[in-house]
Amino acid sequence: MKRPRRSQGERSGEMRERLAQATFDIIAARGFSSLRTAAVAERAGVSQGALLHHFETKDGLTLATVEYAFAQASATTEEIIADGLAKGVDPIDLMLRDFRTYFFNDDFWVSLDITINASKDPALKEGIREIVPRYRLGVYRRWVGILSENGWSVADAEEIVRMSAALTTGLGIRTLFDDVDAYLDVTLAKWRDIVTATWPRGQD
Repeated sequence: MKRPRRSQGERSGEMRERLAQATFDIIAARGFSSLRTAAVAERAGVSQGALLHHFETKDGLTLATVEYAFAQASATTEEIIADGLAKGVDPIDLMLRDFRTYFFNDDFWVSLDITINASKDPALKEGIREIVPRYRLGVYRRWVGILSENGWSVADAEEIVRMSAALTTGLGIRTLFDDVDAYLDVTLAKWRDIVTATWPRGQD
């Protein structure tokens, strides 16, 4: 059976994602300060002209890369949720697994690297401010919903998610100067105990 022919819009979308992925890989390996569009084109296996056809400016390519990173992270969250809930994993443990996965991998670090550099570029900064709520804050709302469906009040769920995200963000940042792996499991286990004691299920 013949495969349906892809539309121009689909082909363009696939190329934009391919270029964003190439940019992501370069930033993950070398840092945002080393990003050059020529290197992106080479990694993606396209010409400079083809890159410029899809992204007229480096800022446009950078924002597409931020969106690519957040979209990847959101997809991973959904996989963790679907797999964990199907296996009956406690939702607090599942949430901490998701946060640990995110804040200790390249989806977070590439986004952070770009965001730090964007603070010096008003246009880029504004673009990132539009993307982040759509993805990362959406993940937090997703977890609030899951916790509230599993016995916590919405107010407690919001506080649990906010504080758990703050803790895991901090632990992720500490990997820059500390051997976090030496105490990560113990820290998260203790935090898990604090959550259980402070916000028991079914309490308003």
